[in-house]
Formats: sequence, C-alpha cells, structure tokens
Amino acid sequence: MSNDALILVVDDDAEMAATVAELLRQQGYPALTATSALEAEQVVCSNAALRLALIDLMMPVMDGIVLLERVKQQRPDLPVLIMSGFGTIAAAVEAVKHGAEDFITKPFERATILKKIQHILELQNLREEVAALQKSERRRTFTGVVGQAPKMRRALELAEAAARTDVPVLLVGETGTGKELLARMIHRNSDRAARPFVPVNCGALPRDLVESELFGYRKGAFTGAQQDRPGLFAAVAGGTLLLDEISEMPADMQVKLLRALQEGKVRPLGAVEEIVVDARIIAATNRTSNASLSGVLRQDLYYRLARITIELPPLRERREDLPLLLDYYLQMYSGKYGYRATLHADALELLHSYPFPGNIRELENLVEGVMATHKGQEVIRERDIRAYLHPELLQKGNALVDVSMYSLERLEKYAIEQALRLSGDNKSRASEILGISRESLYRKMKQYGIPL
Repeated sequence: MSNDALILVVDDDAEMAATVAELLRQQGYPALTATSALEAEQVVCSNAALRLALIDLMMPVMDGIVLLERVKQQRPDLPVLIMSGFGTIAAAVEAVKHGAEDFITKPFERATILKKIQHILELQNLREEVAALQKSERRRTFTGVVGQAPKMRRALELAEAAARTDVPVLLVGETGTGKELLARMIHRNSDRAARPFVPVNCGALPRDLVESELFGYRKGAFTGAQQDRPGLFAAVAGGTLLLDEISEMPADMQVKLLRALQEGKVRPLGAVEEIVVDARIIAATNRTSNASLSGVLRQDLYYRLARITIELPPLRERREDLPLLLDYYLQMYSGKYGYRATLHADALELLHSYPFPGNIRELENLVEGVMATHKGQEVIRERDIRAYLHPELLQKGNALVDVSMYSLERLEKYAIEQALRLSGDNKSRASEILGISRESLYRKMKQYGIPL
C-alpha cells in the first residue's frame, strides 16, 4: 500500500503538531499542520487531496468535537482520528458518535498511531471501492450465495469489498438469514482463505469457560488443566474467527475481547506474558437494531467490531429472490433424494404469500422436508407444502396477511415450534435449524411456554 495520503495534524501545541507531522513524513505520508481550529478549517477547505485529519480533543476557543462536526459538514467523506491527553471511554464513544473513525490517547506509541492510521486509510479505500461499484451498477455475487434483490445485492457488494481487507466485520440479520454462510464466503474470498475458518457461538459457551476457550490456558491454571491448550484466537493462526451471537458474550469478556482487537495480543489463563495472535474477526448478531444491542454490548466494542456493518435482509423483504432460492434448494436436494422436483404454480403462489419468520433456513428445511416425505413426486403442489406453513400466516383471500400484527415473539415462537417438529423434537437438531445454541433454545422454550 502506498503511503502517499495527505494527512492534516491539528493541535494547539505547535511542538506536538510538528512532532506528529514529522513522524508521518518519515513513513512516507505527506503532512500538514494547524495549531487552531480556524486554521484547520481553512486547510480542509483548500486541500481537496486530504485523506485524513488528526484532531486534538482539548483546544481553546473551539474543541476537537466541535471542529470534528464542522469538518464533517465540509467534507463528510474525510475520516478523523481524535487525539487527547485526557483519554476516557466516554470521550472515545462521544468522538465516534460525532463521526470520528477512532480515538487515541496521548502520549501514544509510534507503532500504535501508525497502525490506526493504516487501518483508517484502508477502510476509506474500501468505502471508495464500494461507492465505485454502486455507481457503475455492477452486480457482485459470491458463489453459493443467491440473491438479486436490491438489499441483498448491497450486502453482497459490501461482503466482496470486505473480503479484500482485514478490518472487523459485523453481520446483522434475523435468525436464518445466512450470516454464517456470508462469513464463510468473505473468508474464502480473502487472502486468508488457505487458513482456518473457525465459527464459535458465544451463546453456547459456558460463562466460566469463555475466556479459556477464546484465549487458551496454561498447565495448572485451574483444576483439570493438565496441559497447555491454545485458545481459538491462536488456533485460527492467520485465518478468520466468527463470533456468532456476539451479544450473548458476558460483559467482563467484552472488555478482554476489545483489548485483543486493539492490541492483537491475548493472555492465556495462567500465563504471565501475552502472546501475539493473528485472527480476522467477523461478528454476527440477530439483534437488528442499535436499541436492541444497547445494554448487552459495550459501545466501544460495538464501534470496534462495526468497522464494516453488513445487514442481511429477511426473506420477506427480498420476495423477488424466492424463485431463485427455491430452484437452488430443489436442485441441491435432488442429488440427496434421487429425483428432480418442480413446484406447481399454486405452490409457488402460496409461498409468495408467506412471511417466512424463519427466513432462508426455514425455506431450506421446508424444501428438504417436502422432498423427503414425497419422494419420487416430480411436481409439488400447494397441498403438499401447506402442512409445513403456519395457517395464521398464510394468505387470506386475495390479500396478504399483515405481518406487523404479529409480534416478533410470536413469530419466533412459531419458528421454534416448526424446528422442533421438523427435527422430531430433537433439541440439538432444532437448535442447528434455528442457528442458535441449545442453551438459547431451552431458554426461549421456557420463555414461550413450549414443553421441554
């Protein structure tokens, strides 16, 4: 990567500004300095080639947050790194809320600030690539991921662009929308494809074992630790670690995860020294709004993970993809069951009227279930699939059911009941169908009054 990005350093301490600028020039970055907010605004307005601004938080007349807001008004695309000698988590979160890419406390190590600058510039290049893809209206897809709907095309464009970087990715989408599949595709299209892809369900790990599973442990660290064991961070060894159900991670572990992401180091249980790890992190959550994540995921960890956020739409918001998906699964299971089936028009019409609360996973299970129970039947009719669908969510007359009248809890309860029916009440299989841990399944069954 060429270090020719023009960077502005803003600090009322002229000596500090000059020192940072010289450090940047030594690394090949051309740098400008400003010792006041007014001077900084003038530089931003007169230098279209600027790629990054480093702004001190505490300055007279106009502080760094106000300057940040004014810079963003003039150049919304210009990334900003906030610097401060009064570093607190609250200050960091406030800076990011106002549009800063990151936050660093003074005094800082040379390697630390250079690493942050490199990450910010890489992310900026990524954004520009995505914008160029959208402008040219080129369609990007991954092999094995089916979708032409606008929201899905957007997700695929972001995923392909993300595959060319090492920055953390946050996948957001309802249960069954294909988050793990997309994570695997990002890994397979990345420079890390030859290394392991390791998925871990944060909700399935016992609370007292989360740290040892992720970071490893040394012999004698606790009762039963009879030998050293590397954690998942180390086991990935240059590959990709998928942290699924990240919102289920205990709060104390979120702090340690944040440090691991920032430093690229972990300390195994019972160890004195930290070890360097090389893991690309992809996190996933079925909590589809910031409000639902608030209170369960630390804000600073969220901002660290959400460098690239990819939202996977529910199936009800990508109806145009339904025929493609049905054809894909019919072909896939034709090999397993030894015959090729097609859908009658009345069956397709019925499926188009159905909201699919379990999303793509529910659709796949439906296709497999129908083909398994009607083996050899080449044409699948409406009557063959109706038993797999919830009658209250089906078409009434010529009008679609208003799904908004059903709460998320009601839809979730139905998805669980369907998974249990399809699995023959096998809890392990049902949890796989739903994409949640057994512990989460038992908790939700109890919550909704489903017999255990």
